[in-house]
Amino acid sequence: VIASAYSSELAKYGLTTGLKNYGAAYCTGLLCARRLLTTKGMAELYEGNTEVDGSIVKSGGFGEKEYFVAEVDEETRPFRAVLDVGVRATTR
Repeated sequence: VIASAYSSELAKYGLTTGLKNYGAAYCTGLLCARRLLTTKGMAELYEGNTEVDGSIVKSGGFGEKEYFVAEVDEETRPFRAVLDVGVRATTR
């Protein structure tokens, strides 16, 4: 494990309710990604959206995959993450 994050940690950033919904899952993934980038010394390369305008940024990937992240250079590629949601089913 290189980086991890838990929804219970979101309270430190102002999100104190709804820690078990899709929005919290997105925020937890974002927190984990920021930690990974910091660990790898790449946090300044990917600063995130500074202005939310609804535009979608795409970059080509390996093969036929498409990634929704801005390309920084040809040598840097998106990371792959494994999500552990526990033993309970996520849908009914």
